[in-house]
Amino acid sequence: MAETFLPIFPGQSTNLRVAPPMATVPVEFGDGFFEEEYEGATPFRWMSLRGRFSFAPQPVTRALEIEVCCEFGDLSQRLKASSGELREGLSLIDGWSTLSVPVPAGADHVDLELNKPYPREHYPADERTLGIRVRTPILHADQRRHELRKRQGSNAVLNTREMLEGKTVVESTPTSLGIDLHGACNVKPPCVYCEWDAAKDEEADYVNAPFTVQTLEEYGPFFDQATDVVNCSIGEPFMMKNLDELFDVFGAQGKILEMTTNGQILTDRNIEKLLGRDIRLYISLDAATPKTYAQFRNDTFGKILDNIRRLVEAKGGKGSLPKVFLVFMPMRANVHELDAFVELCAELGVDQMILRPLNDTPGNGLDWERGGYHFQYENELLPFEELVRVSGCAAERARELDVDLHDQMDFGGPLKAMVEESPPQDPTPNPAAKPSLGFENHPVCAEPWKDLYILRRGIRPCCYGGASIGDMDDYRTAWNSPLLQAIRAKLTAGSFHEYCVMSPACPIVRKAEHVNELPAAQKTRLTVWRLWQRLNDLTAGVPRRAVNLIRRK
Repeated sequence: MAETFLPIFPGQSTNLRVAPPMATVPVEFGDGFFEEEYEGATPFRWMSLRGRFSFAPQPVTRALEIEVCCEFGDLSQRLKASSGELREGLSLIDGWSTLSVPVPAGADHVDLELNKPYPREHYPADERTLGIRVRTPILHADQRRHELRKRQGSNAVLNTREMLEGKTVVESTPTSLGIDLHGACNVKPPCVYCEWDAAKDEEADYVNAPFTVQTLEEYGPFFDQATDVVNCSIGEPFMMKNLDELFDVFGAQGKILEMTTNGQILTDRNIEKLLGRDIRLYISLDAATPKTYAQFRNDTFGKILDNIRRLVEAKGGKGSLPKVFLVFMPMRANVHELDAFVELCAELGVDQMILRPLNDTPGNGLDWERGGYHFQYENELLPFEELVRVSGCAAERARELDVDLHDQMDFGGPLKAMVEESPPQDPTPNPAAKPSLGFENHPVCAEPWKDLYILRRGIRPCCYGGASIGDMDDYRTAWNSPLLQAIRAKLTAGSFHEYCVMSPACPIVRKAEHVNELPAAQKTRLTVWRLWQRLNDLTAGVPRRAVNLIRRK
C-alpha cells in the first residue's frame, strides 16, 4: 500500500512553526441547548436535535471549533452545520472529538442539526430529548488551524470506519501518538517500582536520542493527524531544555498532550510553562504520607505537595488548564492509605485521581531497601480480587468527597461489570431492552487501530504492549507490519493475539484471565511467561539481559 503524506501546512514546507496567539470571539449558546452541566470539573451542555451558536459578525472568513461528544459507536449519528450559504455534513465518532465548521464573512450564527437523537431508553429518568454533549466553542480566523482540524477529523472518521470494517491494513494514521520526550530522570536511585535498568537496556543506542521540533517534522502525518500526544518516556520531561518550544508546537497544532512527572522539579518557572496549555499532567505520588512516599522515592513529599498547591492556584483552580491528575498505584506498601489519598486529592483540588495498578511483571528483580522498608516488586503485586476491592473502595470514597476518579482497570470495559458473574440468560425477548449504540461491532480492543507508541525502547501498538514490534525509527513500517495486521485480525475475530496475552499488564487480558475467557493454550503461555519472569527474579535478570544482547546483535 502506498502511503500518502499530507503536509503539515498545505502549500507550505513541513517545517513546524509556532502560530501567533489566536484571536477568538465570544460565542453564545442559543436555542436547542440545555443548561450547563459538568463532567468532572469541565462544563458542557446537552444539545437536542438542533442548536444555534450566535456571535458578532466580521467581514472575514472564520471557523467555529466545537468539541462534541457522541454516544454512538458506529458512525451512524451525523451532524449538519449551516452558516450563511455554507452547508456541511459531519460524521461523528464516539466520545469527545473536535469539529471545525467554516463561517463565511458577515455570518452571525451557525446552526447545527442531528440526524437522530441519543435513544431515550438510555436515560429514562430524563424528560429531555438529548442529542450530543457540547463544550464551549471558539471562533477564530486562523485558516491554517481550521485546515489542520479538518484533516484530523477526516482521519479520525476513516480510522473508526476501518476499525468497524475489521481492516488489518489501514490507510488512516493513529489518532493518538505515543512519544518519548526524555530518557533521563532526576530521581536517583530510581523509584523502587521503576524498571529503569531493563528499560535502558531496551533503549540501547536510542537512550540519548534527542527529541526536538525536527523529530515532530519527521513524523509527518503521524504527528499532524493525531489529536492526542502521550508522553511514555522513562524519564522526567521537566529536565528538558527545549520543553517550552515543544509545548508551543503542541499548542499550535491543536494537540492534547498527556505527560507524567514526579513533580519534584515543578518550579515556578516550570509551572509558568504549563499555564493555559491543553495538557493532562499526571503527577506520580502513590502515597498520602511522607513516610510511605519515602519508601518509594525520597524525602521530598512535602515539597511536592507545595508544588501542586502552587500549580493549582496559579492555573485558577479545578477545571482550568493544565488539567492536574494525581496518580495512586495500589501496592502492599500503600494500600492502607487509599482513603487518605482520596482525601488528599480533594484537599489539593486536583482535577482527577488516577487509580493505576502496578504492572503485572513479576520477576523483574526489583528489590530495594528504601525509607526503612524492604520493597520486593513481586510481593507488592495485589491479587486480582484485592484490586477489585480497592477499586470499589476508591470509587465510594471519591463519590463522597466529589473527587473525579479514573480507574485504569476499567480500560476496555468497567472492571465491576467484567468480574461479576453473568446473570442467567432469559430466552424471552425484553421489550424494554436499550437500543443498540453500535459498540457490539467494535473489536475486543481498538488500540492497534487508534494508537502507536514511538519509544526509545521500541515501537508498541498500545500503552500496555509488552514487547517491541520494531526499532524507534521503524514506525512507518510497523504501522501496517505483518504482526500488527495479525493482531488486528485476531481482535476483530473476538480473541487475543499471542502478543496481547504476552502483555499481561493489559487490564483487558487480566480481566479475561480472571473470568476464564483465555483459551487453554494461551493460559499455558501466560503461566510459562510468569515462570520465566520468576527465573529472572532468582538470577537478578541475567536471562533477560542475555536475550536483549542477542537481539541487538
